[in-house]
Amino acid sequence: MTGTVGDRIVAERDRLGIQQGDICAWTGVSRRTQFAYEQGERFPDASYLVTLIEHGFDVPYILTGKRPPRYGAIDEDLLRAVFNAVEAALSDAGQPVNTGKKAKLVALVYQTSAENGQVDPLVVQKAVGLIGN
Repeated sequence: MTGTVGDRIVAERDRLGIQQGDICAWTGVSRRTQFAYEQGERFPDASYLVTLIEHGFDVPYILTGKRPPRYGAIDEDLLRAVFNAVEAALSDAGQPVNTGKKAKLVALVYQTSAENGQVDPLVVQKAVGLIGN
């Protein structure tokens, strides 16, 4: 995790080129409250965070310190897990598939898995069921 919630609010503000006063105007919080959020002395409520979302802030990053992979970026550990899960499901189903179909299957499952960073066995099972010989 990168820094505190307050550090990440500042980082997002900087990324978007937004001043503290802008956030105060949008959310209705005082400058003192905004400063307390950014210093980690207080934590914002849901309505504040929803307002930030409406203005382009990456609130999941603010809360977790993690950003989703950028388009084209590959999480090698997740890809390995997807590949292994697909291989196991194909083996269990007794379905040999050509390399092209397997690549499409792995890509489909990876895209779905990248949303939360975990391989869902049910998704793998359903995807394998879609592959016809």
